[in-house]
Amino acid sequence: MQTTIVIIAVLYLLVCVLIGIWATRRTKSSSDFYIAGRNLGMFVMAIAAFSSIQSGFGMVGGTGLTLSGGLGFAAGIMVAAPLGFALAWFLVGKRIWKLGALGEVYTLGDIMEKRYSSKAARGWMGVAVVLGVIGYLGTQVQAMGVIMNTIFGVSPNVGAVIGLAILAFYCIGGGMVAGVYTDLFQGVLMAIVSIIAFFLAIDAGGGIPHMTETLYSSKPLLASPYGSYPILSIVCWFFLFSLGAAGQPHFITKFLMIKDTKHLKWGAFTAGLAYVMTTFLVIGIGLCALVLKIQGKFPAVKSPDDTLTAFLTEFTPPVIAGLVIAGLLAAIMSTGSSFVTLGAASLIRDIPKAFHQEVKRELFWSRVAVAALLVVSTLFALYMDTLVALLGVFGWGTFASAIFPPVVLGLVWEKATKQGAVASIAVSLLANFVLEVGAKYGFKPLPPGIINGAFAFTLAILVFVAVSLLTQSSVKKLDRQLLEVIEG
Repeated sequence: MQTTIVIIAVLYLLVCVLIGIWATRRTKSSSDFYIAGRNLGMFVMAIAAFSSIQSGFGMVGGTGLTLSGGLGFAAGIMVAAPLGFALAWFLVGKRIWKLGALGEVYTLGDIMEKRYSSKAARGWMGVAVVLGVIGYLGTQVQAMGVIMNTIFGVSPNVGAVIGLAILAFYCIGGGMVAGVYTDLFQGVLMAIVSIIAFFLAIDAGGGIPHMTETLYSSKPLLASPYGSYPILSIVCWFFLFSLGAAGQPHFITKFLMIKDTKHLKWGAFTAGLAYVMTTFLVIGIGLCALVLKIQGKFPAVKSPDDTLTAFLTEFTPPVIAGLVIAGLLAAIMSTGSSFVTLGAASLIRDIPKAFHQEVKRELFWSRVAVAALLVVSTLFALYMDTLVALLGVFGWGTFASAIFPPVVLGLVWEKATKQGAVASIAVSLLANFVLEVGAKYGFKPLPPGIINGAFAFTLAILVFVAVSLLTQSSVKKLDRQLLEVIEG
């Protein structure tokens, strides 16, 4: 790897460490660690929300799948994800903030207990978040390994450990304060370098007309908006990434962190626009690599996950390659920092409280839990050993199906019950893990083209609605404050 790229990557990592040191000094309480002191403005919150959603899964994995089958995956997400931002802001933004104003509401478990007056609902949500974090963080571990391997020439496993050690440094000390301000730095970096990379890719591919002609002459489907992926998969991805965005914990918990509801204005537009800008990198480099591969000009890669780094090192100037690679690290680390803090909150706050237990020295043990989650997630990623994008779909699907029904529907539907919430979480976890882990051993009961996460998501919504309607007799009259939250 060229010295210029290494220097830029090291400088990027150094900035993250410095932000972590600053954030550690500011973190004095559980409120600081979990919700950044509930003191964020619109721009910081919106960029942090976008930055935590755009991840190694989207950029490294999405580019790889674009090389494999054309636009289907990237185009579906490019439309679905910004729509998901708008839906989340509209459906739950104000409601979650108002619920947070009712007391010490730091986590999704706190939201569940406030909404359903149920320790069981809190506990099940805690379990869902921890399992989802382990799965989704594994995506970041794998992507981190790919990037570090490209920069420093170490093995992907060693590279992942180096990157996670830096992530652990600033997350253990600074919690969500470190998370959101590194997200801000990383998000701005990602958006800028993505636009630069897009135009470089189009130029390297010979221009859009030439690229389209090359794809069409090779295989007409590759030049279509759906690529060579089954239309059923495109529909599943669109459903999962639009509606499911409102079920991503690292995104919707950001609504607990803003100062006031007036800071919600323009947030969805800001976050959505930044996401679209980064998707241009995925589309540009993925399609350019595919065109160059058809022409026999793209180097052989061991895995589709190596597509992005192979393009950067072979077809862009070192300074640009260094900035884009730093942007990729930003995408990975911004998402990872949100995950570990959420997972720690569930382990130390939500699950013990479900059993009527309080953890003393909550801040200290949350920091210990962050370190433990990073280790477990690394082991899980090595066990699954699948493509970054596919592991990412698994994590996204687990969160969407476990969180969207009880939290999002529960905050807009007065008739939702605690039985419906618990049943939907349990069914979603069972369906996701049986289908995903079963697939590793050849168990694939769904028709080809259907995405496991989308199926589990649909099933969880149906179970939530059905069980809630069947258990209406158990519903107690909601108090005035909660009714005001549900009314929005």
